[in-house]
Amino acid sequence: MCRWFAYISPTEPCLLHDVLIAPTHSLTNQIHDHYLPGLIHSNPSLPSSDHLITARNVLYNLDGLGIAWYTSSNSDFELGSTGKSSDGSLKEGLRPASYKTIQPPGKDANFRSICANTETRVLMAHIRAASGTAITPVNNHPFLFGRHSFMHNGVVSDFSVIKIHLCQKLSRVAYAAVQGGTDSEHMAALYMSFLTNFSEDEGAFEREFSVEEMVGAMHAMVAAVVELQIALLGPRAKPNSLNLCTTDGVKMLAYRFRNHATQEPPSLYYSTTAGTTLNRKYPGHPDGNERPDGSARVDRIGLRAVEDHGKHIIIASEPSTYKESEWYLIPKNSYVVASQEDGVVVKAIPYEDEWNTEDPMA
Repeated sequence: MCRWFAYISPTEPCLLHDVLIAPTHSLTNQIHDHYLPGLIHSNPSLPSSDHLITARNVLYNLDGLGIAWYTSSNSDFELGSTGKSSDGSLKEGLRPASYKTIQPPGKDANFRSICANTETRVLMAHIRAASGTAITPVNNHPFLFGRHSFMHNGVVSDFSVIKIHLCQKLSRVAYAAVQGGTDSEHMAALYMSFLTNFSEDEGAFEREFSVEEMVGAMHAMVAAVVELQIALLGPRAKPNSLNLCTTDGVKMLAYRFRNHATQEPPSLYYSTTAGTTLNRKYPGHPDGNERPDGSARVDRIGLRAVEDHGKHIIIASEPSTYKESEWYLIPKNSYVVASQEDGVVVKAIPYEDEWNTEDPMA
């Protein structure tokens, strides 16, 4: 499976290098290393009733990298609210810039240069383990639809069987926006179809929607995928692993889902404090206070008070700091919403028992 990392704050930017490269267990190193506190299989002394959870978390993620960072640069040079922008559309607020490559992130000089010199208040980053589609940048996450970004860790089972039927459910503008062949991008297009109420307006992707609309669209998309599989495959339908994340640059929504009675989805965590540990301006260190040889780490220069750090949330496949107390494992079949109005909210996904399917690999 893939691995991903997401950050959002209304006030506090992060430096991409600090969150994606500097930590020992940064996303860059999760192409082969894994750290999964709170999951049974991470403790070898305890048996696991779900022996395949390891397989859903420890694949090598070598098939591509993608990042989307939100910036006001475009809106700073436009007059969208007056109708005098270059194309007459509204251009206020943050919009995503992206970089995608099939080079390993640790060896990609362009990626490292971007990270060393870019700060943002909203970030999506993803490393890919391909599940049957071409290894090419266009298939790398995050997928962008106007101001909206979307990424996925997991797999839509029997996607080749349901693909044509899923495409028939897309709005015209969402279908036209699909550039690659992955199950993930098609789910993103279906989510955007529901979110925009199947609008034919190509400017709909630039709109900001409410938290309730985002959550409702995600529920509808997941239900449509599962119900399509059951309708086409009947008892041969298999469970899906759907760890999903989307943002419009203002709010963020993440999903941890698997439609099986007992099996766990891939790992997914959140933290509202790790951003401080990851930020070089503040005390602490993502690798802990001691070096491997037992000596104390030297405090970073120019430290600010921890309480001065802005509110934020990180949602990630794996913790990028070794402070377990900073991270919470998102429960199975639950979602997390982060917004300025409501803060961080964790709720159960509406789930139908009829969605449970059998895993032939179990």
